[in-house]
Order: sequence, then structure tokens, then C-alpha cells
Amino acid sequence: MSHFNAKYFFLFIVVIVVVALSALFSQLYREQLPMGLMAMTGYIVAIIIAITLVWLLTQKLFSAETSHTGNETISVEELFSYTHDPVTNLPTAQQALKIFASAIKASTGQRYAAVVFKPINFEQVNSLLGYHNSDILLLQLAYCLRQKIVNNKKLLSFAHNLEPVRIARLQSLQFLVVYNLTDNRFDDKSMLNELCQQLGDAVPDALSFKSFSLNFELAFGIAISGEHGNSVEEVIAHAGDALLNGLQSQQVISYFDNSSILYTQSQLARMESLRQDIEDEKLFCYLKPQVNINNYHIVGFQLNVHWYERNDHKPLELSEFSTLAEQSGELYRLTKYMFEQAFTTLETLHRIGVYQRISVSLASENLFEVDLVDFIEQKLQQHGIAGKYLMIELNEQVMLNASQRVKNIIDQLKSLEIKISIANFSGSYESLRYVRKMAIHQLKVDCQQLTNDSSNRVDKAITNALVTLTRSMKIPLVGTNIDRHDASQAYIAMGGELIQGDIIHSGVIPEEIELWLEKWYLQHPESIPPEAKPSIY
Repeated sequence: MSHFNAKYFFLFIVVIVVVALSALFSQLYREQLPMGLMAMTGYIVAIIIAITLVWLLTQKLFSAETSHTGNETISVEELFSYTHDPVTNLPTAQQALKIFASAIKASTGQRYAAVVFKPINFEQVNSLLGYHNSDILLLQLAYCLRQKIVNNKKLLSFAHNLEPVRIARLQSLQFLVVYNLTDNRFDDKSMLNELCQQLGDAVPDALSFKSFSLNFELAFGIAISGEHGNSVEEVIAHAGDALLNGLQSQQVISYFDNSSILYTQSQLARMESLRQDIEDEKLFCYLKPQVNINNYHIVGFQLNVHWYERNDHKPLELSEFSTLAEQSGELYRLTKYMFEQAFTTLETLHRIGVYQRISVSLASENLFEVDLVDFIEQKLQQHGIAGKYLMIELNEQVMLNASQRVKNIIDQLKSLEIKISIANFSGSYESLRYVRKMAIHQLKVDCQQLTNDSSNRVDKAITNALVTLTRSMKIPLVGTNIDRHDASQAYIAMGGELIQGDIIHSGVIPEEIELWLEKWYLQHPESIPPEAKPSIY
């Protein structure tokens, strides 16, 4: 009963009591009994006591009703729906965690293995049949697995009823069984491998639905309590990690490796070290000259960056730590730092009358944001440099994976007269289509494996074809990583002209670019540009 109805019910009872008492005293008065002060006082006291008793009785009645409502029990069907997955009718992850935790707390010294597994070839079913129909196949799989292990008393049961259910469903397509290793007299791995084999054998040869047939394949990840974690959540999470690692390494059964935790900690330490060095600008930039080998004219520079990790003697190049920078969230700041170095170097070159392009590599597709375009435009205006002297270099794979949003960003960069270069060009059909549509200004081919003898015929044939192709397309082709004379000779013999590599210079730091140019022009006076000021040669 609501509070509103209870109020009026109580008032109704009070009115009845007052009327009854009034009628009683009225009857006594008619019989000519004395109505003195004592009688009036008794009348009022009786009314007060009656009202109080009615109020207490009403409160007790309502509180009992509310208590009864709050303690209302749910049915067996409702309990089942709360604790079981609606698709497979298996216990949910929450139910499994609760039972697993209770088993470990029941007595000390208990050892359990959490086995997380999934069908590795099920994703295609959703796309072909839809989620509703694929759930029917998943129900068939769950039923077969449940029936196969129902009598294995080494496995925990996750059910409240008398019939054991020794398998639970986790998130996505993952399932869980928990094996009791406490009294195991044999090697743990041999017993767990046998369990995985038993589960694998439970899968029927083919599950069919609406003329669609699928042979399930299972992959397993295993973690043992005490060895791979102390809490239930940690053990199951580590078993899931082992499953993911096994899928990556194409292993059917994978055990959690504690060294992966140390590896993660090591990665976090590296990320923090790199983040700090980027923030403190402790990275080292250098310029790789690009030269026309026919007349020794300088046609541009590529800006590269090195990172000395923990003061190691061998530095890491951008391609070797760009993923780490992206994971640490500092790749965008690193890229802006490289652009700052490029603009400062362009100012130095223009001051001495050398007007050549500097290319900056964008290591990830995620860098293509409107903020980057605004930043570059702002720096062009701040340094008073035309966009045609800046070139942005993309790896071919980044280019091929580019979304429409990335292509729009590239169009915005080109509207600022910024040139676009493609590195590691392979000459594939997809690459050629992109080059034709996007009007690329420069291509680069890796010549590291080139030799001037009969070896590496395939690489030489591919490079030779690219030289011929780019010449017919009238797109400049730069041979990169030309670090030896035999590679240079082989590239020139094919008709290549533009060279970049250690054979020209291993890397000029921006602060010494003017000094290097002076030495280069002294060695090759025919390459001095007419705009160059006499002070540099």
C-alpha cells in the first residue's frame, strides 16, 4: 500500500474510533449518568489511547508488508537467467569467478589451473550467417564440450544445482574450465595437455546450419594459481594472455610465461625513457644529402633522427623506435620536433643562398590530423619559408593503408605547395594507382642489396624496371641506402641518377650543414648553385 493510501486509511480508522467513543458516551448521558470532570477526562484519555493503538497497529501492519516485499525470493528460472549466458546456457564469467574464488578460499594449499580457450575460426561465421544464426552453432559447440567433461571430477563445477556444469563462458568467444592440480601425482603439463586434447576431441567433425558447415579448431591458454598469479582474476587474465600469445605464435596450447610481465615492465621503462628524452629534446637529428651523381648537384636532404637508448653506443633510427614512441603517446611531439629542426635548417640554407628541399618522414598514419596541417602552416609563416621547400615522406605501406581522411589531409598539405615522397616504393599495381591519382613528387627505392656482380639478379631486375618506369612517368627516383661503391655502380649502370646513402655522407648534423656544403662545393665546384653566396666556397 502506498503512503498516500495509508494516510487516508489511518484517518478513516481514527474517525471510526472517535465516532464509536462519542456514541458510547452519548448513550451513557442518555441514561442520566453524571457527566462531570472525571467523565470528560476519561472520554479524552480513551480517545487518545485508541488513536495511539490504531497508529501503532497500522505502522506494524505496513512495516510487515514492506519487509515481506523486500525479502521476496526469486524463482529458480530467474536465478538461472541471472547466472547463465543466454546464448550457450553456460554459467557466466561472474558466476565462474565466484565459484573459483570460493574453491581457493576453502582450504590453503589448493592448486588450480585456469584453462581459457576459444574457437579460432569462428569469426567468419558471423559475417556469413549473422549473429543470430551463428549463436546456434555456438550453442551446439557449448553443448558438446559440456557433455564431454561433465564426468571429469578434477574440474570445478560452476552450477548451483545437483547436475555439474564444468565449463563457463567468458567474454567474446572465450570459455573457461578450472582444473584441480592439488593431488596431482603426474606432471602438470602432461595432465593439462591431456585435458586440452579431451576438449579438442569433444568438438564434432562438422557443425552445420542452413547448408553451412564448419569444423571448429580450439586454441588454449593456461595459467596456474600460485605460479602465474595469486588472485582468481589475475590467474584467469594471465590464461587469456597466454591464449592471445599462442594465437600470435600459432600454438594450439600456450602456457603463461612470467617473463612476459618483466617484458611489459621493461617496455614501460623504455617508453618512459623515450618520453623523457623527447621532452628534454635529447634526440639527435642529422641530414642525408641527395645528390645527382651525373653532375654532383645537391637535390635535397632527408632529415633523420637517432635515439641513444640508455647511452648505448649504437643509436636507434626512427623506424626502430617509432612504434615505441606511438605507444608512449609521444610520436606527435617527436614529429613536431623534427619539423622544427627542418625549418631551422631551411633558414640556414636560405641565408647562404642554397634553396633545396628537406624531407621529413611521417612514421604513422595516426599523425595525419588537422592539427598537424595547422602546425606546419604556422611554422611556414613563422620562419618565412615557402611550402615548396618542405617534403613529407611516407612509407609505401602507410600510403596504401591510408583512409579517405588521410588522403584529405595530404590534399591540404599539397595546397600549401608541400611536396610528397613515397619511400620503399615497390612498383606494385596498387602503388602505381596511388601515385597516378595523388600526383606524387618523388619516389624512393631501397638499393641496400644491390651489387655490381651476378648475384641478387631478382633485386637488380626489379630496381632496373623501377628506374625505367619512373623515367617514363617523369617522376624523380632516389636510390636510398647506397652505402657501397658496387651498389652505386650497379644503380648508375641501370640509368639511376639520384643517390642517397653513406657513399655521399653518413649524416650531417644540422649545426654543421654550412661547413659541409663549403667542403662539398670546394670538391665539386660545378655543383655550386648560382644563388650561393661567395662566403661558403
